[in-house]
Amino acid sequence: MKKLIWFTSIFILVLIFIVPAIMVLGIKIIPSDVQPPLQYTQDVYQDLYISQEFTSLLPNLTDIGMSIKNPNLKDQNDITLSLYDQNGQLVRTSKLNGLNIGDGAFVKFQFSPIIDSLNQRYSFTIMSPSSYPEDLFELFYTDDKPSWIGQMQFNGKNVVGGLSFVTFHQPVSKIGLIKSIYSDFISRFLHLHSQKSI
Repeated sequence: MKKLIWFTSIFILVLIFIVPAIMVLGIKIIPSDVQPPLQYTQDVYQDLYISQEFTSLLPNLTDIGMSIKNPNLKDQNDITLSLYDQNGQLVRTSKLNGLNIGDGAFVKFQFSPIIDSLNQRYSFTIMSPSSYPEDLFELFYTDDKPSWIGQMQFNGKNVVGGLSFVTFHQPVSKIGLIKSIYSDFISRFLHLHSQKSI
């Protein structure tokens, strides 16, 4: 009986501590935050484009993810994201084809990592010059945006709100990522335990 208890305890400890560490080793990118609400939509076609400022919360910026409407895969044209630094210099571009964007699908514009992106200000512009009004893409935006999402523009004019997007980053260190996950787990466990004891 004691052996069974001992074996069960070890098995549980392995599940709690070892398995998550192994799974973390396979993580290639991590989000900097959660995606803001999907409240409104704005068309993107021909000369209608959207620009958005933001501050990168982590180093190694490598993806920008957002939800895009494309009912019945109607728009099969390209949609392009151009990323600029705070001086307005083009630093990355990424392109997606409408055939790969389902209606309301969350997609990622991928590009080579920007190592020193931590706390740096950027802006990006999204356009689809080959799309027509009848087969347009729609991007989601919100009034309820976090502080790292800055000014949004429609065709170069400032508007209220911000695009509903989130940035993704390559982990600086897998060991550091494992530590942060365990630290978060332990703090949540202790918080839950303290609530139960009250």
